[in-house]
Amino acid sequence: MSQQRVQTKADSFLGKTNRELAGLYVPMMNSLWKVITTGEFRYVKQCEQDEKDYQEALASPVLRKQTEYWLNRPGLSADQERELQVLKAEMAEYRMEADERQAAASLWNDLHYTIGTFRAEAGGALLSEHAARVLMRRLKDGPQRKQIWQAEMRLGGLVAPKLLELVKLRNRTARRLGYADYFAMKLEIAGVGTDTLTELIRQIRGGLDFAYREVKCGIDLELADRFRIARSEVRSWHYTHPFFQMHDAMEEPLGAGTDEMADKVSGWLLERGFDLSAVIRKADLAERPGKGQANCCLNLDRGRDIRMSCNLSPDTKGLAVLLHETGHALFEKELDPSLPFLLRQPAHPFLSEGVALLLERLAWDAEWREGLFGGQPEGDARSGQERLRKETLVRLYWTLTLVEFEKQLYANPDQPLNGLWWDLVEEVQGIPRPAEWDYPYWAAKAHLSTLPVYYYNYLLGEAAASQFQHTLQARFKVWHGKEALGHLRKEVFRPGASASWRDLLAAGTSQELNPLFLIRQLQG
Repeated sequence: MSQQRVQTKADSFLGKTNRELAGLYVPMMNSLWKVITTGEFRYVKQCEQDEKDYQEALASPVLRKQTEYWLNRPGLSADQERELQVLKAEMAEYRMEADERQAAASLWNDLHYTIGTFRAEAGGALLSEHAARVLMRRLKDGPQRKQIWQAEMRLGGLVAPKLLELVKLRNRTARRLGYADYFAMKLEIAGVGTDTLTELIRQIRGGLDFAYREVKCGIDLELADRFRIARSEVRSWHYTHPFFQMHDAMEEPLGAGTDEMADKVSGWLLERGFDLSAVIRKADLAERPGKGQANCCLNLDRGRDIRMSCNLSPDTKGLAVLLHETGHALFEKELDPSLPFLLRQPAHPFLSEGVALLLERLAWDAEWREGLFGGQPEGDARSGQERLRKETLVRLYWTLTLVEFEKQLYANPDQPLNGLWWDLVEEVQGIPRPAEWDYPYWAAKAHLSTLPVYYYNYLLGEAAASQFQHTLQARFKVWHGKEALGHLRKEVFRPGASASWRDLLAAGTSQELNPLFLIRQLQG
């Protein structure tokens, strides 16, 4: 068969596969969007069915056999080989037996519903995540704070049994395919690998452990003074966030409601050549009963139907959340629409996280906020950058904790996980365990259930954000100007998954992933 005929037949196979998968993907994502934004159980069951249909298509032995056939066929174009590799990677996760796949989908949807509709009960009141954060920023009574913290952590007890079932199901699939476990499989399929992640963590901790301990010591001294306790008595419930995932409350009002805030960010991007007005119009930005408490951005058709669900407050914290999700939307909006369905997605999730984390940093820039919202800047540029440095260090060391825990969770889900959790929290974050430590606090972190083996993307994303920022600042003088963001559009957003993440990062920054830029920014 001639090379031209081989490529024509391969195009026919890929075209048919793209159409079939896209036809199943869109209803699945639409029902997921309804689960997130309404919390209604009827959509949970619909999402479960839609997800089953999509997964069964990817799990098809016929599709797998055809894909392997074409991957082993000489004469394909580089674009066809890339598309087939992406298809193979997407299929790998669904190599479960039919009954296992159905059980996994049911567990995942039940967990998603439990987490999305959970409200902490404290003092006779049901608290949303936002309401709990507000209380924990203001309450000075230690026992009351502990009560609220424990109420939030009760989610872990509700989630842990089903989550462990799901972990074991995923591991069975991974081991059948020859991987050590599901965590290792996900990294290898994504083109990262455990060695790359391990080396990145080694460099970050080697470069930043001292800076983090210094910042953490300062925070603990402030808390000890505020609550009139010894520094050694500071525990998880004394921090603003239950997992010490963040510290800075960022409550400065912006003089604008959430809709106006979104319009101003949209207008700012339009001045730089990015029209997100349609995305902003469809965005669900307000908190309400039943709505999922996580902030997210979904591309429902890997095309133009991009949705943002946020629970925004009219302050700089709400602005940070909005900028983060807008970063994801920006990436999705600028994907080349001519790409086939399989390639019309970011080359790797951490590239999208890198852009989202980069835009989020603007929330700490007093001069930028003044330009957008008016008023007087609060503090000088140096104070804003120092606050950002401290906040990023706190978030980074939380991320390191969760990534290491999840890796060990999949390595051995039968080990004493409650003890492992506090071993890591003490060693990495420097937070002593409470007296009542033997409880699945770890399972209260939704990502472990709803987005398995995803959190490492935030770690790589922080490194990528600093690498993008350094490159754009050096080349264009202002990293968030029209030319700089246009460079990202051309080199990183538009190609989607048509090239590997390594190639796109090199095109956007002229080098491979390097945590040195992040380390330099955070060393102070």
